[in-house]
Amino acid sequence: MKNGQEKRKKMILLKVGISLIILLCVSYVIYEKVIDEKTMGCRISVYGLDISKLPLEQAAEKISEIFSETEVVFYEEGSEVYKTTLKHLGYTLDMEQLQQVLSDVKKERMKSRGLFLKRKDFQIDYQINRNKEVETEALSEKQFKISGERKASIDAYIKYDEQKGEFVIADEVPGNQIDESKLADYVQEVLEESFDRNLLQDTVKIELGAGIYREAAVAADEENLNDQLQELNQQLQQYRNTSVTYIFGETEELLDSEEIRSWMVVNDNQIAIDEEAAKAYISDLGTKYNTIYKKRYFQTSGGDEVVISGNEYGFRIDADAELEQLLEDLKSGTNIRREPVYSKQGLSRNGKDDLQGSYIEVSIDKQHLWLYKDGKLITETDVITGLPTADKATYRGAWPIAYKKSPYTLTSEIYGYERDVTYWMPFVYGQGLHDASWKSSFGGELYKTEGSHGCVNLPTEQAKIIYNTISAGYPIIIY
Repeated sequence: MKNGQEKRKKMILLKVGISLIILLCVSYVIYEKVIDEKTMGCRISVYGLDISKLPLEQAAEKISEIFSETEVVFYEEGSEVYKTTLKHLGYTLDMEQLQQVLSDVKKERMKSRGLFLKRKDFQIDYQINRNKEVETEALSEKQFKISGERKASIDAYIKYDEQKGEFVIADEVPGNQIDESKLADYVQEVLEESFDRNLLQDTVKIELGAGIYREAAVAADEENLNDQLQELNQQLQQYRNTSVTYIFGETEELLDSEEIRSWMVVNDNQIAIDEEAAKAYISDLGTKYNTIYKKRYFQTSGGDEVVISGNEYGFRIDADAELEQLLEDLKSGTNIRREPVYSKQGLSRNGKDDLQGSYIEVSIDKQHLWLYKDGKLITETDVITGLPTADKATYRGAWPIAYKKSPYTLTSEIYGYERDVTYWMPFVYGQGLHDASWKSSFGGELYKTEGSHGCVNLPTEQAKIIYNTISAGYPIIIY
């Protein structure tokens, strides 16, 4: 009897236990069904982030929040220079797209319901929004703190190498000033790679290097810089290869390349000629070879030496024009032979001798004229010069014959005359050589009483010989 009661009691307990287990299982199934319908489901994560039992919107907000709070730490040369978050960099997840993706994930998860469902981690598609204005401020150079000031890059440049004796290019020197545009591109690239590995992580580390620094504006391989280098070295070589031979008839003066090199002023990226040195050289040439506007020491036909003060015949180097021509010549890289540039030029010269045996000589005291050509006496004759008064005396000095004219009419409003001559050869201030057929004799002291108005009167035949022998520019020396 007793055993029967115990047996019934155990059966009742067993039935109750089974009923409870069934109730629990049914309740659990109902619970999970409710959870699956109202939330993302159980044992589900995205990129390792548990979003189980969270409504879709909350799951999206949680993912977005974790993403936004991800730290981004920047390093330069191994040291931390800046720390921020994705949010402060202007990076956010697109919520509308995220919710759509999570909805798809939920549907996928619901396909594998069960009492003993395993945890599943999803890698989802995502869309990231960038706020360029926020990003620009967050990635401005001022945010990246280093010890000391940042250095600007130094452009490549041309300099003169004393040892090589030529121009060379000094390479650009990189600095560490940040190119904010390059930095933004680099950060985006690193972050995208990081997101591909794991969208949600605690920290993203970014090492900054030379790739985000501002480059030098001029690099050593820049075409224009190398063209300039080639041009400078070519110009340098041309100066070194140039010589100028100045020709003074058979006499020559050599300006050699060694002296030219001594005039060169070489700076880092240019070559110049010391113009003062060139001017001094030209001035020395003038001192040595100019023959006009300076005292002329003249050997007369009588053997005496006289000093001609009013010397307006001869050669004079034009210092300014010669300097201009010389500076051009020095760039040629050749051996140049030429006469200097003259402002005044006589008929011919050899060195300092600008007569070379061809001249007209007139002695007022002796009232005599000699005509020489190529060192030979062509003719000589007595003459009558100007009346020795202050207004009619023949000028003493040296001049070129201005021109020749045959026939010619001499006129003077001052003295009120008009006279025809056959041969007219003026030299200065209205005075000239001419025939005087109205004169019956010449020479002696006739000029003191029958002197001209300043001209040198000649017998007609002598005037003809002189006229046919000389040309414009022929020198005449009167003393």
